[in-house]
Amino acid sequence: MPIENLGKNHFTAAEKTQLNDAVDTIMSLIGAKTYNLSPKERSKYGKIGDKMKLLITKTKEYHENTPALQSPDVNWEEFEADYETRHFASQKLLQLRAAVEMMLNIKILHDHDNFQDALRDYQYAIYKNKFGNQLGFAPKIDSLKDFFPKTGKKHKKE
Repeated sequence: MPIENLGKNHFTAAEKTQLNDAVDTIMSLIGAKTYNLSPKERSKYGKIGDKMKLLITKTKEYHENTPALQSPDVNWEEFEADYETRHFASQKLLQLRAAVEMMLNIKILHDHDNFQDALRDYQYAIYKNKFGNQLGFAPKIDSLKDFFPKTGKKHKKE
């Protein structure tokens, strides 16, 4: 199970700095090229489906292989630039989604580890309060018990 190695899988200060710098660089580069579309604009421009992507690819192939058949009304330099940018953005999006999934997995496992330690600490406080006769544990238990649902009551199923 991956959680067994969590104690060795913490980001160092240097790694955090590197990640922060890399994300800042990415955001800066993307920010210079992006448009903040409104919901209405998103709907208007929409997302083209796979069939329309094939149309674009086929049009590009005709442009490259039989330029005599292409429309003079299309700015083909812009068409090529749009095509390349779209392809590049698509590839980077796949990589970024993979990175997001990786970071989410890291977060989930460390959340789980923290939660288990919090449960252990709560049980320790209950034990020390009951058998240790030390001050401070009762208020700690009182402040934490709100996070636990009442147990011992069974609800009838209707």
